[in-house]
Amino acid sequence: MAAVLIPLGLAVLMRAVGLETRLDAFRALAGAPAAVALGLLAQLVGLPLLAALLAESFALPTPHAVGLVLLAAAPGGVTANFVTLMARGDVALAVTLTVVTSLAAPLTVPFWVGFAFDRFADENVAVVLPFAPTLGAVFATTVLPLLIGVVLADRRPAFAARSRPWTRRISTVVFVVVVAAAVAAQGSALVHDGLTVGPATLALDLAALAVVIGLSGLLGVSSARRAALIQTTGLRNVAVALTVAVTLLGRPDVAVAATVYVAVMNAVALLHVAWRRAHLSEVKDDAV
Repeated sequence: MAAVLIPLGLAVLMRAVGLETRLDAFRALAGAPAAVALGLLAQLVGLPLLAALLAESFALPTPHAVGLVLLAAAPGGVTANFVTLMARGDVALAVTLTVVTSLAAPLTVPFWVGFAFDRFADENVAVVLPFAPTLGAVFATTVLPLLIGVVLADRRPAFAARSRPWTRRISTVVFVVVVAAAVAAQGSALVHDGLTVGPATLALDLAALAVVIGLSGLLGVSSARRAALIQTTGLRNVAVALTVAVTLLGRPDVAVAATVYVAVMNAVALLHVAWRRAHLSEVKDDAV
């Protein structure tokens, strides 16, 4: 049920994101290379290295240590785009980072999985993440519904304006259902392994966000773009991590960190949304 419900829900969310996004927002990213570069470096390099450091610091058992690095290496989650919209952040930046990290996943995820096994298990493990299915999933759940929404907003602005209120309400309900389904699907792992690996996953999320926030401030990244960086860094595509661990590696024990992280990442993301919406009058979202 979750295998069908979650992708369908993600597509609905991305259509809603498209209705709220303008093509000019993507063009504006050309003038913000620092934000794009920071987001990509944080996700493709910084997160896996931070996960390895924390795995050692928490003295995690080998499967959990490898799983934490795998989780960190997973591309950005599709829900990050909708949550960025909820936080009134730069949706175009969030979408760009999600798509690029997803397309890079067939190269980056196997590299970091091999790194983790070599470091924590002294094993040489080769993983091949099929490019075509990965590309197809990105297109079906992210690119296509986003384009539909963007085109509708551009070509039928009156219709888009009328539909936005009820689209937002429906999308919020869909988001709650998607998150609840994802957490429920991993419920047993949360109960059995939450205390073992949970603190390390929380530390990974909070430490990564602290680094992104600090570097964003140093680089002069705007508040709206910083919000997008926070969400796309914290929310990972857990489905990719689970597929690699369970299907490609045949190691359900390696999947534990990702299953626990489902609850952690969504809780932190929604806390950030609540904080940002409560303080929007105090920040300048149009700052470059």
